[in-house]
Amino acid sequence: MKNQCGSAPAFAAGGERATLWIRSSAEFRAASESTYRAAQAALEAGLAETSWTAEPTQTGDLSALPPALVMDIDETVLDNSEPQAQMLLDGICLEEFPAAWDAWIALRRAPAVPGAAEFIRTARTMRDPAGRAVRVFLITNRECARRDGDDAACPQEGDTLANLRSLGLDSPTLADDLMLKGEREDWGSEKLARRRAIAPEYRIVLNIGDDLADFLPDVRRATPLAREQARCAADARWGRQWFVLPNPMYGSWLVALGPDLDAALAAEPRVQAACPGR
Repeated sequence: MKNQCGSAPAFAAGGERATLWIRSSAEFRAASESTYRAAQAALEAGLAETSWTAEPTQTGDLSALPPALVMDIDETVLDNSEPQAQMLLDGICLEEFPAAWDAWIALRRAPAVPGAAEFIRTARTMRDPAGRAVRVFLITNRECARRDGDDAACPQEGDTLANLRSLGLDSPTLADDLMLKGEREDWGSEKLARRRAIAPEYRIVLNIGDDLADFLPDVRRATPLAREQARCAADARWGRQWFVLPNPMYGSWLVALGPDLDAALAAEPRVQAACPGR
């Protein structure tokens, strides 16, 4: 791994092992496929129970709403370990990362996370008791941004759609199902605004992601203890309505540790489960 950055490197030390685990281990594929099999069983249960919702802001009688599920994209549907590995090898600096990441998106060649494509295709064939099909919304923090030599206001949208279609994940509504950061003025990094845009018209049966912030607001820069408390406050939803894919490469969990990972390793006591009775 090269390290020629005049400023901070884009990735924390130890990123090689995390990336190799995603790219090489049978354990990762088993964990991912297990998560999606469990999510499919939960989707079947949630469809049958018309009061069931995975969105805490949804209340009242939801039986008139057709069903939907919400999914993150990166490290949930699309596997981006290839550019992660290359950027580690190249010693990409922090200021170089946005351009390198956008160049990867433009290639439109991310493979599917194990189990994800099959899950989405199956979910779209499922129906609620009223015979209404499941709609799959993809809420991503891939950011709409102008690109040199491209007139599109959001070229990342076209790239992501093409990538998903190459994996057999097209649908008549796919362009409307994809919700990028910055696509609308109020669609920032927090995903709650986008779920609230869905909630008046659809009963959100499941939420699937790889980061605590895919499910909960205001945890991106919270302390590890505050994140654990937020996780425990939603304890009844994990593995029932909310499903997390493993991602040791990056995420808000790493931001929460701060820049000094040696100090984080040495810190005592280890963050313990804050759930009552655990």
